[in-house]
Amino acid sequence: MASRRYRHRLHAIQAILVLAVTPCWAAQEQESALLDSTQTQRPERGLGRTILAVVDPLTATEGTVDAVKWKAKRRQISINGTPYGLTGLPVVYFSPGSGWNYGARVQVADFSRRPYLYKLTLHSMHSSEGKRNTHVRLKVPHLSGTGFGLNIVASIRRDIKARYYGLSNDSDYDRNLTDPAHDNFIDEDYYHYLLKKPRLFFSLLAHVYGPVRMSLDLGLERTDVDRSGAEAFYINAGTPDGVIDGVTGFIGATLVWDTRDDPTIPRRGVFHEWSYETSRNSLLSLFFEEIDFERYTFTDSRYWPRTERLNIAHRTIVEALRGAVPLYSYGEIGGSRRIKGLGGSDTLRGFDRQRFTDNVRVLTNTEARYLLGTRQAFKQQL
Repeated sequence: MASRRYRHRLHAIQAILVLAVTPCWAAQEQESALLDSTQTQRPERGLGRTILAVVDPLTATEGTVDAVKWKAKRRQISINGTPYGLTGLPVVYFSPGSGWNYGARVQVADFSRRPYLYKLTLHSMHSSEGKRNTHVRLKVPHLSGTGFGLNIVASIRRDIKARYYGLSNDSDYDRNLTDPAHDNFIDEDYYHYLLKKPRLFFSLLAHVYGPVRMSLDLGLERTDVDRSGAEAFYINAGTPDGVIDGVTGFIGATLVWDTRDDPTIPRRGVFHEWSYETSRNSLLSLFFEEIDFERYTFTDSRYWPRTERLNIAHRTIVEALRGAVPLYSYGEIGGSRRIKGLGGSDTLRGFDRQRFTDNVRVLTNTEARYLLGTRQAFKQQL
């Protein structure tokens, strides 16, 4: 009992020295009350507490200055004593490929426990040329009393400029075929295709130990592919396995090691993810077309803070596809966060989006990130 009181006094002294506020003993007791049966307090001190501060955000910032910063950045309003975070961002921009784009992103989170009780995200973008991207995501990191979490995503996407140039790094991109002034001109959208893709994704999350977590994934998606112009390269040249589109039911699993200090804007730590996805022998695939392939994805991301504002980030992704791979699967890279590749701002800046593809893909990026500054408007961090 004496040692417990001693720890509380240490926490209060830390808060006074750094923030020049009154002792926060009572605030710590209130914070402890927000923990449910799946979040037991851990009394580690010294090096053990430092390690936990990196690998386990549930205990990393209790009674520390980081806890105060965490609350200040995320908790904006309280309703009946429950702290909520509300973020809304309108988006308007012009793109030569899709015209004027407009939409919004809204996110609501219940911060009555760490990292949050639940988070609901709504994102919708449309363009004057017909591009659409809408998704709704609900994430519950911890279902009380179960030891599991839940992630549900429903999305619909209409990409008017999906690309396919053939396989390998040596695939030919003949610009004369898309140049109206050239004698060999075929169509400006010759290497493009129209992609429509509604998708429902369900993931059961499990925190294994410390920085280790895993998930079991289940998904259903319907993909329709059509040419964007009068002629299309994927039709004239053919696709590698002869599979273009259809309905896919897939099952997957991921294993993650995550020591990042912040999953949204990390400054230090590492993120490893091993991901497996298959439509082969999937129960859902028995009811639909024969889309039969497997995807193996490994992601390694590392972050090093150099100064208060400068940060170095490095990422390596290795992916292998096996089986009768449909056309649209060549245009994206798997894992818990799917991205378009290889090429474009998501993967290889300076190259056309989805410029390179094959059954085995490897990419690496290193970035220097500099924080210009932060501002607060309408109780939101900008």
